[in-house]
Amino acid sequence: MICKSCSYSFLFDPQKDHLSGAVKLHDKLFEKIIRHASADSTYAFTPNQFFSSARHFGRKSRGCCLFFVITMTAVLAMIAFTAEIPGHLIFLALIAVFLMVTLSRLGSKGPTRKAWDRFVKRWQKDGRPIPGLIDSPALQNPPPDWEEKDIYDYGVSALLLCDRPETVDLLVLNQFHAQTNTLILTASGYPSYLLEKADSLLAQSPDLPVYLLHDPATDPGTMKNHCPLAFEAALDLGLAPHTLSQLGVLRKRFHRRELPSLPLDVMPYRTLSASLTHCLAHGLVLDSVLGAAGGPDSDTDISFG
Repeated sequence: MICKSCSYSFLFDPQKDHLSGAVKLHDKLFEKIIRHASADSTYAFTPNQFFSSARHFGRKSRGCCLFFVITMTAVLAMIAFTAEIPGHLIFLALIAVFLMVTLSRLGSKGPTRKAWDRFVKRWQKDGRPIPGLIDSPALQNPPPDWEEKDIYDYGVSALLLCDRPETVDLLVLNQFHAQTNTLILTASGYPSYLLEKADSLLAQSPDLPVYLLHDPATDPGTMKNHCPLAFEAALDLGLAPHTLSQLGVLRKRFHRRELPSLPLDVMPYRTLSASLTHCLAHGLVLDSVLGAAGGPDSDTDISFG
């Protein structure tokens, strides 16, 4: 599959590769999903966020469905007028059209995670870049200047303990730690070179706020029990499964049965970072902030006042 005019080699075949039954996958669409996940190269993003963006483009357009229903209604009305078909038969036909569209939308949320991961691997195996994708822990080794005395001159106002390295990478690579004056690592001690710094901060300031950030399925008690750091208390920023289920942007992308098992970073970064910033500034939990926001839309900048 080579373009005759520019010699570009196509990887995906729209005749065989589909995001959903109604959406064909091609190279330009894959690149568009990359730009969507990164907000036009603004943010680094995790595989979960990448998959969420794929689901965004895999949805069947509601406008297309509405156009189809209106068109079919008009056609049936014309047939009924010219052929004098009984009204009850037309009514049954309209119900059939409505059910057909509804059933098609139930299965139009996009690819499964397994199918999407295969598309991503094909892209990477062909040597094509995915700028911003965090596909493995990226902070095992310290940056060259991390031991310099002035690296923490901005001050550390809180300690944020995450349950997964991917969450740490997502926040740090997007400069969330510097924007909120927060030291971020996992409860198990990733990245390991920050453990000594965190322990020192807690020894100097026993009242330093400590927050726990985790997926809905993670037990915060387990995080505390396996944490090598000593602290008096920690505020669980936790996220309940029902909270993610209420977010409009996720309900559009995922089936109802999938919503309770979604991880934290399936949210777009702008939604997550704005929510966390508000939580840290006011000592709130994510459930209350996201619930009050009324299911924010990820495709616009989020503000909590």
